[in-house]
Amino acid sequence: MSAPAPTPSVQELRALFGPVLLRAVIYLAFGLTTVFWQEPTLTVVRWGIGLFMILQGVALIYMQRSLTERAWGHGNTHSRVIQSYAILYLVGGVATTAFSGSLPILVLVVGLIFSIGGVTELLQGFRAAGASAMARDWKIAGVVTFLTGIVLFMIGDLGPKAAFGITGGGAIIVGIFMVLAALTFRHDAASADSAKLDT
Repeated sequence: MSAPAPTPSVQELRALFGPVLLRAVIYLAFGLTTVFWQEPTLTVVRWGIGLFMILQGVALIYMQRSLTERAWGHGNTHSRVIQSYAILYLVGGVATTAFSGSLPILVLVVGLIFSIGGVTELLQGFRAAGASAMARDWKIAGVVTFLTGIVLFMIGDLGPKAAFGITGGGAIIVGIFMVLAALTFRHDAASADSAKLDT
């Protein structure tokens, strides 16, 4: 007799683990880079933040596809929202590397992308409350990203090091929560599998 098909919630947990862990690695790698790179030039900051946003966009598309194919199915509203801010980060990353030739432009572009992306992810968390295991973590990531954008507007013009440090600090905070979320999803999925075997 074959095992029963996994419930949608377990399917979602499995679909989330890989993409969320990837996002966590990207956040933490970028954040730690900003900590150890003590005197970054504007070029380093521009390319560092730009590549960080591009990689986040790629990770979000991976999340969107994983959830669509393994849990939610096509046409899901939450999936389209994830895709929208994935594209935002991809475009923002390209714009940062291509057009941020001065610190004020860098602060403007990155501040806007982080603020808009943060609000979008925060709203996604509220919309998904009670429907997705990721809802709480979307809210946390959204708030931290939005505040990072606001702080960048306020003091980012103090220099490349300040801009790098602000974005890196926010990335470390989100990265830690993403690691915890990924490990929780994996544990909960394994627990659900064990419960099925025991019944």
